[in-house]
Amino acid sequence: MEALIKPEFGLMFWTIAIFIMLVVLLSKTAWKPLIKAVEERERALRHDKEAAEKARADAEKIKAELDLRLSALKTEIEARLAESREEVARERDRIIEYAMKNAAALQETARNELETQKSELARELKNSVAELALMAAEKVLLKHIDQKTNKELVNQFLKELEAKDTKYKL
Repeated sequence: MEALIKPEFGLMFWTIAIFIMLVVLLSKTAWKPLIKAVEERERALRHDKEAAEKARADAEKIKAELDLRLSALKTEIEARLAESREEVARERDRIIEYAMKNAAALQETARNELETQKSELARELKNSVAELALMAAEKVLLKHIDQKTNKELVNQFLKELEAKDTKYKL
C-alpha cells in the first residue's frame, strides 16, 4: 500500500510523456473535429434560440393583431345590434301608428254606417207607424169621417211625428 502513496520518477515521467503525446495526437486528429462539432452545435443552438424568439415575437404580434380585430368586430357587432334595435323600435312604432289609424278609420266607418242604418230604421219605423196609424184611423174613422177629413188628420199626424222626430233626432 505504501507503493501507491510514494511516487516513482520513471512512472511519473512515462505517464507525463504519454499524456503529452496523447494531447498532441488528439490535437492533430480529434480535437479539431470535436471543437468544430461543438462550435457547430453552439451555432445551431443560437440559431434555434433566435428562431424561437423570432417565432414567439411573430406569435405575439399576430395575437395582438387578432385581439385588435376581435375588439373591432365586437364594436361593429354592438353598433349593428344597436342599429337593429333602433330600426325594430321605429318599425314597431310605425306598425302601431298604422294600426291606430286603421282602427280610428274603422271606428269612423262603423259609426257612419250605424248613423246611416239608424236614420234608415227611424224612417222605416216612422213610415210603418204612419201606415199602422193610418190603417187604424181609417178603420175607426171610416165609420165617422169622410175621405177629406181623414187626409187632414193623417197629414197633421205626420207633421207632429216629424216634429217629434227632429226633437228626438239621434
